[in-house]
Amino acid sequence: MHKDVKGMGVHYIYITDDLGIASVFPTIKLKLTDEEYQQVSLLYFSVNEQYVFRKELQILERRFLTQLYVSYTSKDIQATTLSPNEEIEAVLNANTMQRLDFILSGNEEFIEKIKSILFFFDINEVQIQEQFFTE
Repeated sequence: MHKDVKGMGVHYIYITDDLGIASVFPTIKLKLTDEEYQQVSLLYFSVNEQYVFRKELQILERRFLTQLYVSYTSKDIQATTLSPNEEIEAVLNANTMQRLDFILSGNEEFIEKIKSILFFFDINEVQIQEQFFTE
C-alpha cells in the first residue's frame, strides 16, 4: 500500500526512563507496523546504562530506517547537571510531520521533569503511558 507522505503524518515521540521502557516498547512496535504514515522517536534515559530492549530496538532501527529514531542518554534525569532539553529540541527541530504526539513513561519525578521541559517548548498536551511494572 502506498503511503501519502505530504504532511499527513504523525510523529510519535516517546520519552522514557528505565522504569517506563517495558511499557512503551510494545506500543512502539505497533506504531511502526501501522498502515498510517508516521515516525517514531524514542528518547531513552537510563541511570545505570542497562538499556532494556537495546538489541531489539537496534533491530527495529535497521528495519524501519526512515521511521524510527532512538536516542540513548546515560545520565540521571534528576541530576541538576543534566539538561535533556538538547535531545528534545533536536527531535523537535528535525520533525517533518504535521502532528506531534508526546508519550511519557517512567517514574513520577522523571515525568514531572520532562513535562516542565516540554512546557518550556510550549508543549502542553502529553500522554502518560500506564506502567506495566512499578519501582
